[in-house]
Amino acid sequence: MQVIYNEPQTSYSGTRYQAAPRIPLRENLLAPDGTVHRIPLDPKAPDAWTIISAIQFVIEQFGRDPRIRAATLPLLTSRINNDIKSHANTIAQWAMQKMVYLADPDGGEFIQTPLVLLNTIGQKGFAYGDCDDHVVLLGAMLTSVGIPARAVAVKLHGADYYNHVVVEYPLNGSTVLIDPCAKTVPTPHYRDRLVAV
Repeated sequence: MQVIYNEPQTSYSGTRYQAAPRIPLRENLLAPDGTVHRIPLDPKAPDAWTIISAIQFVIEQFGRDPRIRAATLPLLTSRINNDIKSHANTIAQWAMQKMVYLADPDGGEFIQTPLVLLNTIGQKGFAYGDCDDHVVLLGAMLTSVGIPARAVAVKLHGADYYNHVVVEYPLNGSTVLIDPCAKTVPTPHYRDRLVAV
């Protein structure tokens, strides 16, 4: 995922947000069986815009799927009404334990749907995927239990372009960032963020 773009930025508590316009995606990006798809890149738009739009589309579509909710509900242990932070942490820990990071092939941007990932986890106990696969699984699971998650492109390792994606959700008038690929360290504070609007 690479884009160098100098649109005026908005700032929130020292965090700079850029807004990627929603790029119309073909509905057949998601086959009924939830197979793996290559994200179609639009030559007229920076790759990061297309990718973050596609990831957000998958999160929203599968966040409404009753099968994702049915797989997520048994993970929740808190009995406090609408315990958003506890629910989000529980789901994130589960997704981080079940996903094994594996990069996409060079020159390709592939995305697996949450159903494919959950089925693989059910069969093998784990699934392979890169950052966007981690994010679509976690984002859809959070969304399925009423936590409005969104994909956020960030700049990893001091890059000057967006090369990584994480999950963000609102909590008490602020936002919480979860990097499901940061399995052994706390989620870093990513100052520059790109979101689909």
